[in-house]
Amino acid sequence: MADSSGAIARRYARALVSIGVEGNESELIAADLARFVAVLDQNGGMLRLALGNPGIPIEERRAVLQTVIGRLGLSPRAGNFLRLLLDKGRFGALGAILAQVQEMTDALSGQVRAKVSTATALSPGMEAEVQQALSAATGKTAILETAVDPSLIGGIVAQVGDKVYDASVRARLNSLYTTLAQRSAAEA
Repeated sequence: MADSSGAIARRYARALVSIGVEGNESELIAADLARFVAVLDQNGGMLRLALGNPGIPIEERRAVLQTVIGRLGLSPRAGNFLRLLLDKGRFGALGAILAQVQEMTDALSGQVRAKVSTATALSPGMEAEVQQALSAATGKTAILETAVDPSLIGGIVAQVGDKVYDASVRARLNSLYTTLAQRSAAEA
């Protein structure tokens, strides 16, 4: 099931990015979808539940969607895409579609998203250094999404696509523990 939903997300994303490229609006459409998804998840995801609820007549869901599109000032292409998803009953795939759209748009513009976790918040100077290092490592402009994870103790963990760079104190301690455990087992 997950594989078919991934294929669906890729198919919709590919079509949307293709349309965006034709109109030179790929980044605008991706940004509009990201803003819309953020609104969907506000207030415990009530809007997401309402738009995806088949018990609410489709006309009412369309009216709600149209109101949100208007209030957010979304581009016509993004609005049309959201209406299509509603009509096709594909709102559940919107998060996966957005992730695919962002990945494809980033690739077209020579960018890559990096999820960076540190034990404490990065200063602006450190964030710039991390961004430069990841840009150099990937050969693309890195866009950082930062998070604080106190369990790291210190250091940094960066995920770029499927690749993880783990320079955290937690990882070093785990490695040291494994090495010591193997030595103890070998000596016994």
